[in-house]
Formats: sequence, C-alpha cells, structure tokens
Amino acid sequence: MRSRAATRPWEFAWRRTSRGIEPTPDGRPRGVEHLTEAAKRVLDANWREGQRADGVPYAFTCPATPRYRHQWYWDSCFHAIVWRHFEPARARAELRTLLRAGRLDGFIPHTAFWDWPARWRRAPFYGTHTMFGCSATATIQTPLLALAWELVAELSPDDPGFATEALPALRLHYDWLDRERDPDRDGLLTIILPDESGLDDSPKYDGVFGWMRHYRPGHVWLVERHRRLGYDAGKIAERYEEHVEDVLVNVFYALALRALSRLDDEHGGVYAQRAARTEATLLERCLDQRTGLFLDLAGRGERRVAVSTWSALAPLALTGLPVGVRRRLVEEQLLDPRRYRAEVGIPSVSQDDPSFEPGFSLWRCWRGPSWVNIAWLLVPAMRELGYQEEADRIVGSLARAATRYGYREYYNPRTGRGLAARGFGISTLLVDLLRQAQTEPSVAPPMMHL
Repeated sequence: MRSRAATRPWEFAWRRTSRGIEPTPDGRPRGVEHLTEAAKRVLDANWREGQRADGVPYAFTCPATPRYRHQWYWDSCFHAIVWRHFEPARARAELRTLLRAGRLDGFIPHTAFWDWPARWRRAPFYGTHTMFGCSATATIQTPLLALAWELVAELSPDDPGFATEALPALRLHYDWLDRERDPDRDGLLTIILPDESGLDDSPKYDGVFGWMRHYRPGHVWLVERHRRLGYDAGKIAERYEEHVEDVLVNVFYALALRALSRLDDEHGGVYAQRAARTEATLLERCLDQRTGLFLDLAGRGERRVAVSTWSALAPLALTGLPVGVRRRLVEEQLLDPRRYRAEVGIPSVSQDDPSFEPGFSLWRCWRGPSWVNIAWLLVPAMRELGYQEEADRIVGSLARAATRYGYREYYNPRTGRGLAARGFGISTLLVDLLRQAQTEPSVAPPMMHL
C-alpha cells in the first residue's frame, strides 16, 4: 500500500469529492444533488439578457465564457432542455430568443451575435453575408428546435399556450429547410460548411473539404466562395463537390419533424410524412450493410464517407427504423471495447479509427473525446432496446467525470479527464440523463454505482 506522502494530490481531491455520493436518508444519491446544483450554477453564470442595438430583446445561455459568447442554435436547444428542470420560464425565453434571431421566411441562423459582434480574428471564419456588421450567420445548424420546443412544453404547466404559440414560425422554419436545403429532393438536408452540423473538425469531413476544412487556411476561402453565391445550397451543390448530406443533421431533422407533427394537430400529417421520408432515405442510402454504420453522402456523386464517428450511430435514436438495424449499432459498436465502449462516455470517433484522438488539441474537439450530448442522444435508445446496464454504466462514468472535473466541454474517453472550456452548458445535459434514469423503475440511479 502506498503511503500518504506517495499519493498524488488529485487523488485526495477525488476522495473528498466522492464522500458526497453516499445516499441521503431518504434514499436519494447525494452525487446527483451535487451535479444538479452545479449544473444550475453553470447555466446561471452563462445566462445573458439584454437588448440589441436595434431594440430587439434577447435572453439566452451562452455556451461558456469567455470563448463562446454568442447564441448557437443547437447549444440553445440543449440549454433549454436542461433549463426546463430548473426554471421553465428561462427555457421558454431561450427558445423564443432563438426564433427571434431568425428571418421572416423561416431561416434560423447557426449563430446569433446579440451582445458581442464577431471580432476581426473570428469574423472571416463565420458564414455571414458580409465580413463585419452582421447580427447573425447566414448558415444553419443541426435543426432540433421543434424537438426542444416539445420537451420544454411538456414541463411548462404554468404556460399551457407555449406548446402551440410558435407553430406558424416552426412550420416556416422546417418548410425553409425542406425548400432550401434539400436541393435533390430526396428528403435529406445538405450542409455546405463542416460547422453546420455542430461537429466542426470531425475527421469525417477531412476527405470532403480537404484543404478547405475547418481550421485550415482554405476554410476562409470556402466561406467566401459560399458568400458570393449567397449561401444558396442548390447553386453550391450544382457547382462544387464540397457539400454533405450529413447523417447526424438528418437524424435530428427527422426527430424534430416528428415532434412538430405531434405539436401541430392541423398540419401534423405533413411533417410526419417528411420525417418518414427522411428516415427511409437514411436507411436506403446511408446504411452500410457491411459495417452496420450509417455514412454521410458527399458531393454530387453522393459517395459514402467511410469514417466511423458517433454520427454514424445517430440513427439508433430513430425508433421507426428496423429493430435489427438499431440493435446492430449497439452490439457491434457501442458494446465493443475496440470501438465505442470506452471507460467514460461514448467517444466521438471509434477508437479503432486511425483519426481517433482522445485528448485535448487546440484546434480539434470532435476527433475522439466524449461529449455529453452524444450520450444524451444515444443512451435513451439503448434503454428502450433493453440495454439498461450498459446505459447505466455510460451515464455513471460521465457523472464521475463531471463530479471530479466539473462541467467541461468534453472528456477524455479513456481517463475521464475534463478538457477544454469550463462551465460548458451542453454538458449539463447530464442532469437530464440522470433524471431519465431515476424515472425508470428498474434502473438504479447511475450515481449509486460510483
């Protein structure tokens, strides 16, 4: 046994933290309480309210300060999903602000610059109509707004009208996506920049965008080229090869269309049909029968991008797909320690892929580390299919990492070390995962396994 002097300081810090994980007298695990309170502090610290120079009010949660000051589309949706457990009014305000950032034709931007315009260092990388002076980007992001809206509405008994108040705007948004981002009319949305998926530097984009991929000097030219074409996806797809029918984007698109169909009694059938078409096309054209993975389609020839990232597992969340297809994703990928069964969370890239990098890099963040939103999408589907024990293990591993390192941007999937931004809003989705586990009668709260 090592002596006290030989023990490293961080080990004592971890032991002290661990003492708070024992159950309280009423049976609730203290660790869950600790993580819940910490999540609330993160969201409070990142909350922003004010009025833009033109008088438009805003209220949203920035992802993390000081680096991420703006409002990002999918971040805000995730923040609202967590806010609904603490202050549903703020969750509603967050989503209303996101709608307010959009245009009257239904376009909603990837990034809105409410109170902090893009500075000279970053402005060239943002997909805006002009280099300076824009209030938002001209690009999209993974469109899960209707899904977030439905989840927030479910926990808004004090505002029963919220569920339907934005239906005209939500219809316009998803109609715009259908009209402007599906140029070949196959039911799959097209992205024209890597960061439109939210996965910026994922290795699956390396072979598609080449020297113009994220954080490469050519990325500035890619943005400028799109700017000159008015970010028209149809024109871009007709002229160039650098565009992707992205699996992750389209999984969330289908989930959001399903949510909109449930919210909208009058027009729901239209959106349910669109969702079914997207799901059918993913199954028909993106599923690689050899590996069981769902692969992006790149360029005018729609070649499959054979890189294994968590995006290729995302259709697991689509309950309308064949059970056998979904089970294969779990059993051949998520349960395989050579691939996605890591010590902590679910890695963003398969561990057997040559591009896998589990640690921190100044320029790379989606090339291996585990993010909480990955588990948020995939773990409920694992529970639904009966993989309760593995679902518990994944959530418990993230709970341990967050207890030790706080809510970090992402975590090393092999060591659990917290990396990059501190007080990162998306990572508070862990609260939603823990509460889901506590509502399952056959599932012990994951923190109890710490």
